[in-house]
Amino acid sequence: MNKGLTVLLPVVCLSFAMVTAACGAPAAAPENKGGAEAGNGSMFILVENTSISLPVKPLMPDRVELIYFHTKNPCHCMAVVGDNIKYAVDTYFKDEVASGKVTLTMIVSDDPANLELMKKYDAMVFSLFIREVHGDSERIYPVGEIWEMTGDSNRDRLVDFIRVKLGEVLEGKGH
Repeated sequence: MNKGLTVLLPVVCLSFAMVTAACGAPAAAPENKGGAEAGNGSMFILVENTSISLPVKPLMPDRVELIYFHTKNPCHCMAVVGDNIKYAVDTYFKDEVASGKVTLTMIVSDDPANLELMKKYDAMVFSLFIREVHGDSERIYPVGEIWEMTGDSNRDRLVDFIRVKLGEVLEGKGH
């Protein structure tokens, strides 16, 4: 194919899509074959049954906070969850913690002084949340997968899960 045509074709297709959308023509979404919904950093534009995949830069957070709610006197299997989260953050994210990009906040859920935080996060007595800060906005979501990794026997699984999950969030591939 002619190089000039190769460069011009996406521009023409994009322009056509924008004009069609502005004129009120119904838009159809393409079948998801690895687009943004699949998390690979692409977006689709559909023009007359032809889709164009354009790369989309992930939105990397300015800061990430892990918020772990726990009781003052947890049983052993629950106490190690908090210990393992702290170990994962301290071991694998030293530089990010030192720079303030990553913080871990441990909140005692059965302390009446923390009732407002419990309400803000809609937290149970044991809960983990990730708070992504992007400029003046934030995105908060629970991380429920950790409850499949309680107790001493799951220490390595939980530490690895936190390492991978927090790494993905820092790369803009979070929730």
